[in-house]
Amino acid sequence: MTRDNSAVPALLRPVVPPADRMRTSTRLAVLILVLMIPGIVATSGYVRQARNQMAFSTAEREGLAVVRPALLALAATVAAEEPDLAAVRAAVAAHPGLRLADSARGVPGRLGPTPIQRFALATALAGLITDAGNNSNLILDPDLDSFYVMDAQIVQLPRALVAASKIAAADQTAGNNAVATQAVRAGELATAADNLRYDVATAQDSTAMEGLTGRLTAVTAAADATTAVADQLTADFERPGPADMGRLAAALAAAVGPLAGVLDDLLARRVAGFARERLIVLVITIGGFVLAAWFAVGVLWRTRHDVALAVRGVTAIADGDLAPRPVPAGRDELGDIGQALTTARSRMLAQEDELTRAQVVREEQLRTSFQHQRQAELRLRDRAQHIIDDSTTVIAEELRRVTEQVGDVRSAADTIDRGISATDAATEAVVADARRAEDVIASLEQSLRRVAETATLVKGIAGQTRLLALNAAIEAARAGELGLGFTVVADEVKELANSTSVSTEQIAGTIGELERDTAQMAATIAAMVAGIASVGEAATALRAVAADQGTVVGRLADQMGRTIGRVEEMSGLSAQLERRESDRVTMSGPVRLDRGGEPLTTDLINISRGGIRVRLAPGSRLDIGDAVRIEELGPVREPVPARVVSLGVDDEEGEVGLQFMIADNVLADRVDSYVADLIEGAALPAS
Repeated sequence: MTRDNSAVPALLRPVVPPADRMRTSTRLAVLILVLMIPGIVATSGYVRQARNQMAFSTAEREGLAVVRPALLALAATVAAEEPDLAAVRAAVAAHPGLRLADSARGVPGRLGPTPIQRFALATALAGLITDAGNNSNLILDPDLDSFYVMDAQIVQLPRALVAASKIAAADQTAGNNAVATQAVRAGELATAADNLRYDVATAQDSTAMEGLTGRLTAVTAAADATTAVADQLTADFERPGPADMGRLAAALAAAVGPLAGVLDDLLARRVAGFARERLIVLVITIGGFVLAAWFAVGVLWRTRHDVALAVRGVTAIADGDLAPRPVPAGRDELGDIGQALTTARSRMLAQEDELTRAQVVREEQLRTSFQHQRQAELRLRDRAQHIIDDSTTVIAEELRRVTEQVGDVRSAADTIDRGISATDAATEAVVADARRAEDVIASLEQSLRRVAETATLVKGIAGQTRLLALNAAIEAARAGELGLGFTVVADEVKELANSTSVSTEQIAGTIGELERDTAQMAATIAAMVAGIASVGEAATALRAVAADQGTVVGRLADQMGRTIGRVEEMSGLSAQLERRESDRVTMSGPVRLDRGGEPLTTDLINISRGGIRVRLAPGSRLDIGDAVRIEELGPVREPVPARVVSLGVDDEEGEVGLQFMIADNVLADRVDSYVADLIEGAALPAS
């Protein structure tokens, strides 16, 4: 069976052939896997993004760890105090990922004694802070809650400290433009102070952190101190020169710790938020995947289970098994298939019940037909018996009459023999006593008349015998094969009648000659003595004829006796008419045969104790003498051996008679009991 792919949309043709090679559960599993792949990819992308964000903020905290000691060292340098450069280098060494080694090597090893050297150290430390802010992403901080705190610490504080360092070294750098330089430095300080205040105010407005205002009080104080120094510088334009930056440096140094603490807390909270958000997303995602996988496994199991139930149900129906079976009971398409299977099974069961009832009705009709046929056969046998009895009675009576007539013929033959003997004696008496010739002639004429009458009687018996032979031939023809023997007897009787008729005619001729001789004898008695020898010879011949007639009559009597016996045996023909070896029961239905491994399907016609008769399917052939096995015979499940004993008119597709060839007594008893029950059931009158 091939699929019609012409109805598949062109867009789906690359997908449908692989799907056709998969089972339903496999298709569903592939579909679920394909649908989960984007979620897995998206989750992986989010995890990477969250990791990058956490790494970004972690790098900021690392940069803050370097910036804090650097700012403190910068403030100490501006205050002309010995800075803790070892802490700065240790922080740089502890975070090699920030790539600050080159910037750290640019920082002088110690605080110089002159303002110029201190300015150089301050500039190097400010550069290290700038590099730390750039390499650690602090300067790129994207969140408003920490950006302004970062700006105050990374940009504004170093700017104010560097400006203060420049002011402290003014006598060394200003030259003839001291007033202008001092004004610029005052402006830088004022700008840095304004920026610090702006950063603090904006951070308070943009950052959701409790107590932020109190924690940044030192920054506000540092801004005020920076503004005071700027105002002082502006007021002292008439006397420009270096100023003491120790107090400003101390105020700015005091702001480093609070700013670093707030920024570190904000960054830590951000990292914790990223971690918490990632955890929540992962938990939800993994939970969703687990739930989806759990649901998918349930759907796969249910689909596979329902498909298996549907396949087993369809296979069972295809195999003819209509026993109740579990089917899919859901509300999906497989449930609809299960309902359809249940409906189909119910309808097929109803059809099977109808077929069973129809089969019962058909068997009842066949049983009734068998009973009618059996009654018709009985009536036919009774009628045939009546006709045969009547026929045999008439034939036997006629044959008895023939036998009596044969006895008369025998008596006549004896009389003829005695007459011939008397004639011989008379002939001898003529020689001895010619004088009594007239009396002898008279006696001879009387004897001849009796002989003539006897010949006439024999001739009549011969005619009746011929008529009897004709009737016997007719009755033998009616009796068919059973009358063949009687036909032979009828032919023999007919031949005997013909022989008797010929002999009678001969006797009549002889008597006529004797009568003529007797007439001549009256005229010439003398000539009779001369012809006495001829008379003796005639008498001898007549005696021989009489002896032959007696022999023929004896044979006829024997044949008549045997014929009467056979006719009397014809009264038992009714038991042989339409006689079969066993009673047969007309049946119908398929019968499977096996001939040397070759299966044959036939239709049952009838069954008896000796065998069955079947009708071959078109194209099948069996020959007389073929050995076969009957796979199932009613309740007998064991193979029953049989042999082909007869064929129908058409040996290609006709009827075949099979004779049981059972050697097992137990199997033979089972078959015989089954057939006996069928015969007994067929013989019972229909209720």
